[in-house]
Amino acid sequence: MRLVRPENWHLTLLFFNDLARTERDIVWETIARGAAAGAWRDLAFAWQGLALWPSSRRPSLIALEGAPYAPARQWPIAPLLGREPFSKADTEHFEPFRPHITVIRFDPRWRKTIGPEWEAVMRDVPPLDPARIRFNRVSFLLSTLTKDQPVYERERMVGV
Repeated sequence: MRLVRPENWHLTLLFFNDLARTERDIVWETIARGAAAGAWRDLAFAWQGLALWPSSRRPSLIALEGAPYAPARQWPIAPLLGREPFSKADTEHFEPFRPHITVIRFDPRWRKTIGPEWEAVMRDVPPLDPARIRFNRVSFLLSTLTKDQPVYERERMVGV
């Protein structure tokens, strides 16, 4: 298991399938305009606690999970998801948007043993103060899944 350092915590707004460079430019322009207009400023989620994610039957990580967040439908990108290149997004976790922050990653081969060990794992997790979580930027990351771990390369960023 590997704790994710709090300074690396992030909230994924949307996953996109492979986008060409020009398509990434189009998506990013919309994200940057939304950030400039305050679309992601002062996010306030009702955190429900730590949970196995994406489900307790097939977990790949332990996350701080929030209640569905209806205001996500008002984000500038939401009404565009039906047209390209925005339609290349994976909207499974967007409708309804369920925020989660990865706190602990573990090898997926542990899936069969994590259930029985859940209580012991929870005893070893440092205390969390969800009220102190603040978001200060929106980033466009390119991700690569390697054998050892995912690699995230920040392509663009704007403060909120």
